[in-house]
Amino acid sequence: MADLSTPQAGRRGALSFFGDLPVGVKISGALAVALLAGGAVAAAGLAGLSTANSKANAIVEENLKPSQALAVTQGAFDDELLNLARMNIAVTDAGAENFRQAAIDAHELTLQGIEQYAGLGLTSVQQTAVTTINDGLTTLAGIRDDQLVPAAAKGNNAVFSKVYDANAAPVTDEINAAFDSLTEYEATEAGVAAADSAASYRSSRTLMFVILGVGLLVAALLGWLTVRRITRPLAAVNVNLAQLAAGDLTGVVTVRSRDEVGAMAVALNKATGTMRGTVESLSTAAQSLAAAAEQLSATNTQIARNAADSSAQADAVAASAEQIRRDIETVSAGSDEMGASIREIAQSANQAVEVAAQAVVMAESTNNTVSQLGTSSAEISDVIRLITSIAEQTNLLALNATIEAARAGDMGKGFAVVAGEVKDLAQETAKATEDISARVAAIQANTGTAITAITEIGQIIGRISDYQTTIAAAVEEQTATTGEMNRGVSNAAGGVSGIADSIDGLATATRMTTENIGDAQRASEELARMSSELQTVVGGFRV
Repeated sequence: MADLSTPQAGRRGALSFFGDLPVGVKISGALAVALLAGGAVAAAGLAGLSTANSKANAIVEENLKPSQALAVTQGAFDDELLNLARMNIAVTDAGAENFRQAAIDAHELTLQGIEQYAGLGLTSVQQTAVTTINDGLTTLAGIRDDQLVPAAAKGNNAVFSKVYDANAAPVTDEINAAFDSLTEYEATEAGVAAADSAASYRSSRTLMFVILGVGLLVAALLGWLTVRRITRPLAAVNVNLAQLAAGDLTGVVTVRSRDEVGAMAVALNKATGTMRGTVESLSTAAQSLAAAAEQLSATNTQIARNAADSSAQADAVAASAEQIRRDIETVSAGSDEMGASIREIAQSANQAVEVAAQAVVMAESTNNTVSQLGTSSAEISDVIRLITSIAEQTNLLALNATIEAARAGDMGKGFAVVAGEVKDLAQETAKATEDISARVAAIQANTGTAITAITEIGQIIGRISDYQTTIAAAVEEQTATTGEMNRGVSNAAGGVSGIADSIDGLATATRMTTENIGDAQRASEELARMSSELQTVVGGFRV
């Protein structure tokens, strides 16, 4: 009978050295390779996360903060232009002075903002735009103080508008163009930084996959060799165990390796008499292990169900975020249309102010003309009084001539006829002058009424002009408010895009959730308990 105390000798291949290694070394080697691969993946992942964090911080410091400072500065510049417009349409001198000071304050804030932006570090492109803005602000300040403020102080809106369109508008267009170029530059730089961050992420991910793939391949190869070197001897042991289960104690296990499996085969050959009890204990432990495995399977099923529910909820939230984005786009379009309507209202209000001013001038001219008519009527009254006086004297002379003609008798009859006609003519002249006097008096009365009405018309037109000025100022303020609303809507659109990205990340993380920590921990404890029980049973063998 073969010696059962040592592994059986036989043909040994090139991998006999590996086969002679202890099972723990074989398994530990495969596990070590897998752990090394996992560690390398973790290190690569941490390095990638560190790089992504650095790039994200760089985006915040180099792109987000400059963009915010630029937006605040451009807002201050818009406030300066708005206050200049308000100064032009101000009703009172105090109001005009307040708007002038507000424009100066906004100008200072713009300069401070540009200085702060420049302090963040500039490229040659940015420096060119900043120089254009600073030069434009200096020029605009000169135009404001030397031309716009004097025109506004005199209330000459036409001169103010002409100076602004001819001198200030080109400067403001250059400044706004420079602001737009800086904004576009920052957006481009942010896009480049984001693309660089994405490339870094892809590179880190590729490296992780490569390391993981190589590690898993090596670990799988070692595992395959380990399993092969263990399962074959175990198959022989299994045949012997089947014989033992049938009550055949004559079987011998032939194993060539010198590892624990070989030693186990030798010990099995020596422990034939005690193997039945050991097999029964192992069967009981195997049943408990099956129950624990079933519990672990149920736990995994529940985890999968929870992950599916979370994924469905994340998809629903993503759909809601998309709907919100579309609604915000609709609001933005409506806001643009409202801005166009407000600009038309502003134009109409300014035209109404000009028409009202012309009406005031025409009312004053008409008032002067009617006043001159009253003066002329008064002069006509003086002439009529003179004519009346002459007619009365003529009538008196005709009466005297009639008396003298009567005294002269027949010789004065012809003279009496002439004197009578003169008297009749003088009386008709007196009646005509009385009629003219009445008409002139009516003209003077109507002239006074017309002067009063024209004065009231001028006052009403003045109030209309004030109302139109107030409307124009309100429309300017509404224009600024609409601009702020548009910027708010743009920011809200960016926030909704960020929410959608976060929801996508949440959905990805939810799909990657594959274990429930509590149940898995309890299942692991149960498996550990059973492993201890199996070790106790195996410890009953004496090698």
